Amino acid sequence: MLFKKDKGTAEEKLQKAVPLPTNAVDKRFSGLFAALGQPGQPTAELFSFGVACAADAMSIDLSAVSSRIKKGDNYIDIYPGEHYKLLAAIIKKKQPANVAELGTHLGYSALCMKPFMPAGGNIYTFDVIPWKNFEDTILREEDFHSGLTQFTDDLTKWDDVQKHKGMLEQADIIFMDALKDGRQEYLFLENFSKLNFKKGCLFIFDDIRLWNMLAIWYNLDKPKLDMTSFGHWSGTGLVQWS
Repeated sequence: MLFKKDKGTAEEKLQKAVPLPTNAVDKRFSGLFAALGQPGQPTAELFSFGVACAADAMSIDLSAVSSRIKKGDNYIDIYPGEHYKLLAAIIKKKQPANVAELGTHLGYSALCMKPFMPAGGNIYTFDVIPWKNFEDTILREEDFHSGLTQFTDDLTKWDDVQKHKGMLEQADIIFMDALKDGRQEYLFLENFSKLNFKKGCLFIFDDIRLWNMLAIWYNLDKPKLDMTSFGHWSGTGLVQWS
């Protein structure tokens, strides 16, 4: 007797073999890895910082930002499970002079960080698409009058990185929240490895539990801390970059 050939896609086969909850608004495949032998264990300083920010995030009020959402679900006020309050708490505690954000999109993250920046602090947000071109953006012209600047340069390209080399090397925080296609992040990291960061820069990685991000996060050999339980359900990671 011949078996019928299964014409389903690889993901469909995986769905049948490993059922996922059907009541979640979003669900993805991921993987689990033991900490034993994993490169880049957290320092005591990073651990203490992460725990303090996770606790502080409980009292963060972002209703002034979430009230701008006119279409779609409000993810900003969810905590834990979304990273917006954690981002705000990190900014509030670290008080960075310069933040570089990779991935402007609708402006949620930038606007959640901006109220907690110190006087004179700057957020430089990068996207290959101008913020006005996103139909559901919650950004406004006045947001860019002080403390927030968007660049439409592609930091996967070394020439574009060099244009902003001085600013990037002075960054206190770099928030990586771009495509997560398993290629773009490698190019970011390759380019950043060529920079000479003047300060102890804190990298915040979004979506570290997504399939395309698993190898990047696991193999990153720098002090790092998985904050997923207190950040984004799809993964949040902190890295001390020097």
